[in-house]
Amino acid sequence: MGLIQELADLVGKLTFVGIVHEYEQGLYFRSGVVIEKRVRGVRPGDLAEMVAEERQVQTKVRCLGGALRRRVVGLPEGYRTTWSGRVLHPRRFSKVLRPGVYFHLPFIEHIVTDSRQERVLNLGFISVLTTDPGPACRAVVISCNLRYEVMNLYRAYTAVYDYEASLRYHTLSILAQKSLGKRYDEWQEPPTIAALEKQVIEELRKIVTEKWGLKIHQVYITDVTDARILKFVGDLPMVPSIAAPVAASPAAATT
Repeated sequence: MGLIQELADLVGKLTFVGIVHEYEQGLYFRSGVVIEKRVRGVRPGDLAEMVAEERQVQTKVRCLGGALRRRVVGLPEGYRTTWSGRVLHPRRFSKVLRPGVYFHLPFIEHIVTDSRQERVLNLGFISVLTTDPGPACRAVVISCNLRYEVMNLYRAYTAVYDYEASLRYHTLSILAQKSLGKRYDEWQEPPTIAALEKQVIEELRKIVTEKWGLKIHQVYITDVTDARILKFVGDLPMVPSIAAPVAASPAAATT
């Protein structure tokens, strides 16, 4: 029975087909390396533009050698040629797979997919000290969410380890840095919250969008609460679902 189960498991791994769904992106690995594949479903306008640029390059380059083995002189970076010498535009190929069916060899090749749908990430909370003098200085607990989507799966998969966890920690680090230097009264003003959200987004995009391939839509600061209020109610966990109603309660406000 054990041998039969092992054979069944082995046969189950011998898949020759991978599917990238409409809501996904994919990567095609061969021997551990992501391979560029021909882009499917190119829009007619983009295709016409690529063909025109290919013709321009074709007239400028020279092909040396026989019909089956050609060395191209003066080929721009990213362009490639077929065995017959036809120039192909770099936009015809991509390391990120579009929706479709892809055939691959078991064990040597495999396909990785991930959703490209928008996501809302609960970042949890941080606490920072205000700059009020003396006894008026206090700690505030800041909770926030982040709305984003995977724009380029290749960069998200290869440029950073565990992009979602890294995104969470990096965002909280920026939020903590940008939250310093404020008085407690400033935290009660909506313009302060709006300006802080904008600063975090701008700083995030410098690395997360350009290097990790993640598109940041919005940072939402959902709650700013005096840490003493949370302490007053019995050391409850500092989470938005608890902090928000406590901060709004009349009893807490008079404490």
